[in-house]
Amino acid sequence: MDAQQIAEKVRDLVVGSIRDEFREFKAEVRGQLEGFKIALDTMNKRLDGLERRMDSLERRMDSLDERISETNKRIDAVREELTARIDETNKRIDLLSTRLEENTRELGELKAEIVALRSRQEIIEDLVRRVRKLEDKVFA
Repeated sequence: MDAQQIAEKVRDLVVGSIRDEFREFKAEVRGQLEGFKIALDTMNKRLDGLERRMDSLERRMDSLDERISETNKRIDAVREELTARIDETNKRIDLLSTRLEENTRELGELKAEIVALRSRQEIIEDLVRRVRKLEDKVFA
């Protein structure tokens, strides 16, 4: 055998050995890649689930925002209605208060008139008594 044949045999042995190691390495990498693929698929499924939950939460939040907005509108309407009612009630109270003050003033005036009339009545009754005494003396 000559050197070239020996070199080819050595080369075939080395290339065969490298080829075997490369196949093993390739199989090992393929196995690891399969593991990574399984892990990535699992992570993708979890992310999809989280995305669906987030979408659901966003829809619920949008719904709650709408409900809160409607509730705020109703609160504003009730507030406006109550404000109008309170204003109307205050007007009625002011009117009644004015009338009550007028009535109280009139009652005070009537009381003063009654006192004056009682005083006059007492004077008149005293005069009538005196006149009767005089009549009794004159006709007696």
